Amino acid sequence: MRLRPWFYNTLYRFNAAPWDKEVRPQLVELVEAGRLTPTELPRVLDLGCGTGAESVYLAGRGFGPVVGVDFSAVGLRRARARAEAAGVTDRCTFVQADVTAGPIPGLADSYDLICEFGMLDDTQGEERLAVARAIHRLSRPGGKVLLWAFQADKEQLKGGAKMAPMIAPGEERELFGEAFELEYLPTRPRTLMLLMTRR
Repeated sequence: MRLRPWFYNTLYRFNAAPWDKEVRPQLVELVEAGRLTPTELPRVLDLGCGTGAESVYLAGRGFGPVVGVDFSAVGLRRARARAEAAGVTDRCTFVQADVTAGPIPGLADSYDLICEFGMLDDTQGEERLAVARAIHRLSRPGGKVLLWAFQADKEQLKGGAKMAPMIAPGEERELFGEAFELEYLPTRPRTLMLLMTRR
């Protein structure tokens, strides 16, 4: 079963979300290496943005407009405060919505860069397909998608590890392989980091 907004609201309220500590290092590396640039990829969509660390980081590096989307009111409140503290509210906005519920009013038709860190693996069945459809629908030809997820074969896991949200090996190719070129980036065991280019 998918975790719900109250769970995330609680974690963000008490600063207890383990993923909410720093900007994803792979994103920083790609920007600093010049592989993701605001000149080529100005319009950014951060799906499941949480407290906005990646959104604000990108806006501060000259990307924009940057739009962060999340269903956690607490996370978005902190994201807006983060953007204000960083002085990037002119390039960075946040929208409260559930990506799995269908098209989100107010979004542009397509984006140059989409970031999705941990939403896909936090869904199952039709909701997971809805996240994938949103990525397909909102990415432009030649655009990039940076995606992170837990990934493992649950049959090979033991105990409580089988309960953790994750995608199966090869599932990313089923969801995205026809429409995207997939580049696998280095990451920790049992995790997946993809830089995908829309065909």
